[in-house]
Amino acid sequence: MKTIALILSVALCVVSSVQAQDSKAVCDEIDALMEQIKLADAKSKVDDALTKFPNDFEVKWRASRVYVAFGDTQPKSEQEKIYVKAKELADEAIKLNPQASVGYVRRAAANGKVALFRGVLSVKDLVKQTKADAEKAIQLNSSGEQVLATAYYILGRTHLKLSETPEVMRMPIGLAWGNLDDALKHLAKAAELRGDFIMFRLDYARALEKDDKFAEARAQLEKIPSLKAQEYGDNDRKKEAAELLEKLKGK
Repeated sequence: MKTIALILSVALCVVSSVQAQDSKAVCDEIDALMEQIKLADAKSKVDDALTKFPNDFEVKWRASRVYVAFGDTQPKSEQEKIYVKAKELADEAIKLNPQASVGYVRRAAANGKVALFRGVLSVKDLVKQTKADAEKAIQLNSSGEQVLATAYYILGRTHLKLSETPEVMRMPIGLAWGNLDDALKHLAKAAELRGDFIMFRLDYARALEKDDKFAEARAQLEKIPSLKAQEYGDNDRKKEAAELLEKLKGK
């Protein structure tokens, strides 16, 4: 009996090891497709991975990331449900590994997309959750510098977006905390941690412009033309950066 139990135990360990190797290979393929900005292929790959590895943390958070990026490419009428699915996948990732900051970053990214889609003032709880998740990810700091940079970016972007609306209008719904100073601080940190990422430098430059720090904004924008496109929409962001730089000439 003990021999049978031992054989079964060894067999289970072997199966588990093989599955882990298989899921890692799939995750590497997903990462490569995302790096190439092949979002439709990445979504197809991640959907297949979710079927094969339904309880794999590494697959879950990647699926959330892919869904957010894929949603950006879809018609407006389709986007919200895709972002909501991304949020659900991040929820599942957090349950599987609550100590990994990447799960909270992915949920913050998905919730942020839903909030922007619906209008931030109409979804105050989502905005508060986005802030809380970004702060949790920063506190944990357990998933590497790139994830940490994204957490700072999301937190800074949340403050920046809220600062577009007068505080008196945000106060009754508990969103008075959004402010430009914190936006600048967090976006600066994101750009410092990941200076090769176009989105981070562009939004930091926008915040600097809003604070009338035109020379500093130009310095950020001047770095963007040489940066590699890494996300869907980066080529458009390069054009936006060039237009903003032209606007700031002489200021």
